[in-house]
Amino acid sequence: MDDFVGGFKTQIPLAGPANRQGRIAASHIFGQKLTYKKTQGTAVCKVFNQTIAMTGLTEKSLKRLGMPYEKVYVHPADHASYYPGAMQMTLKLLFDPTSGKVLGAQAVGAAGVDKRIDVLAVAIRAGMTVFDLEDLELCYSPPYGSAKDPVNYAGFAAANVLRKEARLCHAAEAANPTDKQVLLDVRTPAEVQAGTIPGAISIPLDDLRSRLGELPRDKEIIAFCQVGLRGYLACRILSQHGFNCRNLSGGYKTYLSFYGSSTSPEKSKELKDDTGEKIIEAPRPAAETIALKVDACGLQCPGPILKLKETLDAVQPGQTIQITVTDPGFVKDVEGFCQSTGHTLLATTAKGKAYEARIQKKSATACGAVITPGAVSKDKTMVVFSGDFDKAMAAFIIANGAAAMGSKVTMFFTFWGLNLLRKSAAVPVQKTFIEKMFGWMMPRGAEKAALSNMNMAGMGKAMIQMIMRQKNVASISSLIDSAKKAGVRIVACAMSMDLMGIKSEELIDGVESGGVAMYLAASDKAGTNLFI
Repeated sequence: MDDFVGGFKTQIPLAGPANRQGRIAASHIFGQKLTYKKTQGTAVCKVFNQTIAMTGLTEKSLKRLGMPYEKVYVHPADHASYYPGAMQMTLKLLFDPTSGKVLGAQAVGAAGVDKRIDVLAVAIRAGMTVFDLEDLELCYSPPYGSAKDPVNYAGFAAANVLRKEARLCHAAEAANPTDKQVLLDVRTPAEVQAGTIPGAISIPLDDLRSRLGELPRDKEIIAFCQVGLRGYLACRILSQHGFNCRNLSGGYKTYLSFYGSSTSPEKSKELKDDTGEKIIEAPRPAAETIALKVDACGLQCPGPILKLKETLDAVQPGQTIQITVTDPGFVKDVEGFCQSTGHTLLATTAKGKAYEARIQKKSATACGAVITPGAVSKDKTMVVFSGDFDKAMAAFIIANGAAAMGSKVTMFFTFWGLNLLRKSAAVPVQKTFIEKMFGWMMPRGAEKAALSNMNMAGMGKAMIQMIMRQKNVASISSLIDSAKKAGVRIVACAMSMDLMGIKSEELIDGVESGGVAMYLAASDKAGTNLFI
């Protein structure tokens, strides 16, 4: 059969085209002269919990045919990110660099991939351009899509290129810059600390205008961010100030898909990109014997990370552990954990509904994670002002996770947050009448705290706690105990204690008493400060 986009003869064994050809054959038997209108190769496949789909020509096919093309990578969410359950996808759009005609598209993600490829399949069949994609009016409601649908988003990115509002570079160029090029990472220092392209200069986008003097004007700037948007904005700023700049399409996320460490080290092989060209892979650590296997299935965040840290503490430097979890967020968490602590992530693998990771403990001489210029301190501080149960859970989950990743954490409890530190049983202490009244009216300990919303006289909290038990989410009491064991510094505001009539004898063990100067001294050294 003929390919719809390229016009060449091809074999595409798909059920849809086969059924339509069967219908046409039957119509000819009865005298109807119908014609088969070529094949696009629109296909979809489920691989574990991921969906992969495509339509039209691939980059490899376009190269083989010698057809001119340009490409963009975007990484939008399948629906509005503020609505629960949003999942990121990766969409690659191929188009004619002159007319903008859509030539092909491929996408991968956990949800919404088939829907977007179906739209792009219709666009190719109708001979639409990337400018038409900008104007498509597609379904929008937060559970189903975004006001700017991923198809619109890809159209915007491609149209910007054709209107010469942005110039692109791709991962292979960013991985091998010439001496006439400079890599510029415009993400935040915390993002850079978790990983960047080797040799990149770090200037956050918000600081770019005030730090233009740090960039050479006689070299081309290759700007990048996480997914491409901030890199585009950086290029607009730099271009307006006379710099020669290009943006890395798809950002650091696309770069990682080519040069990241997703392949198991014991299966070393030649890697090729989607055009068939060889990828020069970074050296990987040799395969290691598994020292310990850990089952963390059923644990919710930060449980798997805490279990991982506990296990790594129990093995020798250079040894490898294998951990199995069911928390889907762990896949990204373990990457950040290893980047921050200096341990080596050897591999992550999906095993049905579970995820398996292999981590090699850093050697005794290792200095930990590489801190790039502009990186911030790993210390974390937080003011816990609220005494609400859900906000307290969030505070201690963050504290436990940060401590597990090697951060020094200081939690400063003030006003209503002090109630979280009270012992559950009454303690005989001398109090004035007003102080006693405060004590009667306020919850005694974290377990007595109410929800900030939908508490419904305690029914809402009881429902949340029941779900927590079903999902194996740690209780607030166990999170507090874990934080203390991990070395989290828990400080009660002395001034607030005095105002509210709370005595030090009423507080749980391991709590310090301090003031604002102590807290500010800690926050001055911290890279992250939260108010909860």
